[in-house]
Amino acid sequence: MPLIDIQHLTRGYTKQQPLFNDFSFQLEEKDFCFVMGRSGVGKTTLVKFLMRQLVPPLRTVFHGKDDIARYSDTEVQKYRRRIGVVFQDFKLVDWKNVEQNLSYPLQISDPGRGKTWWSIKDRVTKMMHLLWLEAHSKQSAPALSWWEKQRVAIGRALINEPEFVIADEPTGNLDRDSSKNIADILIESNKLWNTIVFITHDQQLVDYVSAKHPVKVVQID
Repeated sequence: MPLIDIQHLTRGYTKQQPLFNDFSFQLEEKDFCFVMGRSGVGKTTLVKFLMRQLVPPLRTVFHGKDDIARYSDTEVQKYRRRIGVVFQDFKLVDWKNVEQNLSYPLQISDPGRGKTWWSIKDRVTKMMHLLWLEAHSKQSAPALSWWEKQRVAIGRALINEPEFVIADEPTGNLDRDSSKNIADILIESNKLWNTIVFITHDQQLVDYVSAKHPVKVVQID
């Protein structure tokens, strides 16, 4: 059974110009999936459906066998805790340093999962090493470069070992080399069994990753 199964989604302002037109998509465990489309075709709306910030039409977006349109508020919160999200604008906490930003998702997640202070510290240390952030551990978010902020955002999305990660245009404000570095980090994450949904309009980046690693490409027209 897929992690996410979107079945015949049609959504829009008019029947003549639907935002989605019979759009279907399956996300399997361990996928590295690019979702592509030009500006305005619905990529942001798709992310909001996947995060359940918007309620999709009934019987169109399933998490496992569950129709997420039917989730209660409590079920929505539990579902969101199983997703890691990398935002283009980072959404870091400005008054926290890098180490604190990385530990924050662990501190607010479900209680009773054995997250002692030492286990959180250990996981944050390993994540900073993976993302080359040790030298910046005590820097506040506003003091970081765009490239460094994006690495922290990726670490924060990965650190709670989510079912899948949504990377929402994570390279949109980065130069080509930094974009490739972000892609490389997510490739390595996928090799460690993280499931990735990478939202982008950048065909060059898709070509770069496809040449190095197996991917699935889904197009929103």
